[in-house]
Amino acid sequence: MERVEIKKIVHGGYGLGFGEGKTVLIPYTAPGDVVEYTVRYRKKNTYFGEISKIVESSGMRVEPRCPVFGRCGGCHLQHIGYEDELKIKERIVLESFERIGRIKTNVTRVVPSPERFGYRNHTIFKADPIGNIGFNKRESYEVVPFPKEGCLLLPETMRKAIAEIPRTALSCNQEIRARSDADGRTYIWGLEEIEAPEEITMRAGGFTFNISPGAFFQVNSLMLEEMISLISSIPLQARRHLLDLYSGVGFFSLPLSKLVIDGLGIEKDRAAYINAIEAARANGVGNIRFKNGRVEREIVKLRDFDLIVADPPRTGTPKIVLKNIIRIRPKELVLISCDPPTLARDAGRLLETGYVLSELYILDIFPATYHIETIAIFRRGA
Repeated sequence: MERVEIKKIVHGGYGLGFGEGKTVLIPYTAPGDVVEYTVRYRKKNTYFGEISKIVESSGMRVEPRCPVFGRCGGCHLQHIGYEDELKIKERIVLESFERIGRIKTNVTRVVPSPERFGYRNHTIFKADPIGNIGFNKRESYEVVPFPKEGCLLLPETMRKAIAEIPRTALSCNQEIRARSDADGRTYIWGLEEIEAPEEITMRAGGFTFNISPGAFFQVNSLMLEEMISLISSIPLQARRHLLDLYSGVGFFSLPLSKLVIDGLGIEKDRAAYINAIEAARANGVGNIRFKNGRVEREIVKLRDFDLIVADPPRTGTPKIVLKNIIRIRPKELVLISCDPPTLARDAGRLLETGYVLSELYILDIFPATYHIETIAIFRRGA
């Protein structure tokens, strides 16, 4: 058995420690913990461990509310107080920008979630061989059954609907999807015995969106208005041409339609693309059009946009997309990311071409998890 003191939390929710010539990463630890651990595996010179015993407990520790926390992979930071969680996330973002992007900056504002629990409007879970349902254990395909009260990240109505799923409807490793609509009603897909609608209704920023079950929509219902308000508050000139990359169901395009002459949203998922067209029509938005296609292919054909908004996947903005954003030379660029390292990488490339990082926001739309939603605003230097 080996012992290490945890110095800080790093991206991925791991506690970082050093001992006997080793760099050690251990989940479910807190800065200041002294723990005994076993090594699970090694990647190059980094050892990934598992807590065997907490020898000295960090002052940041709180009692997790969920009885399966530490086994279930659904959340990662429930053992740390919320104020400390926000500080940890801010430091991870700043260190990522400095280490990867070589950018020394400050966070303009950290926006906490109004509630740490009960915020998710969408989840996917699985069944185990005997009909229990839950999330996978971290770094494993093993299903950890939900506790009696259900997953606390989900609203009560969703927890109740999931608890009422009959075991006869389940099969091993079956993937099940649950979503709550704008009125808090929960629907479940993936079960033959339960009928679910082809679309559900969501509302944000004064707009109504009818979305398909698998289409992306911001997952924290309590932060929808905050996200749209922040994006819409970017100082804009009176007349603008918008390009929305990875536009989804039009979550950002439609609110920004009030501030621009015209806009184009590009989305590869056909269901989300159709949802966006329908949302524009239903909300009376006539100055935004949508294109169904891969951003990497479509952007090479484009020019003359002075505002670009991009919400790429966790892997960040592909090189070809970033290259063409730089070619188009928008006056303002908004990058939205849930992965600080890839955002920092992309930011570093942008600053090399004359852009300035003007504002950097953290919106905590994933409380109790290691995921960090960050909005970076870049403007062309003089």
